[in-house]
Amino acid sequence: MRNEFERLAARQPLELLSMKRYELPAPSSGQRNDITAWQECVNNSMAQLEHQAVRIENLEIMSQHGCNAWRVYNENLVRMIESAQKDLQKLRKRIQDMNWQRKNSQLTSGAKLREMEST
Repeated sequence: MRNEFERLAARQPLELLSMKRYELPAPSSGQRNDITAWQECVNNSMAQLEHQAVRIENLEIMSQHGCNAWRVYNENLVRMIESAQKDLQKLRKRIQDMNWQRKNSQLTSGAKLREMEST
């Protein structure tokens, strides 16, 4: 984040996304006639194509089910927050009751001590 803020403060343009990972290079000039090198290039392109197909499939699934899943997640969070707030209120009430009992005990003990001192 700091680097991004420094870039913004210096008014530098946003770096372009690197597309290097999506390139499908051919074998080097020394391996142009090597069938194994071409097979590796084909395997690489097939792997990248499969990867992109899986990404597209994931995006389609996300577009179909993502909204509902997000709503359910948010509803669960709301229920968890409400439950935690109820627990917090119960704890605060217990603390308040305990403090009240302690105060009453101290006041009663103080009155007994004053009575004992006066006799």
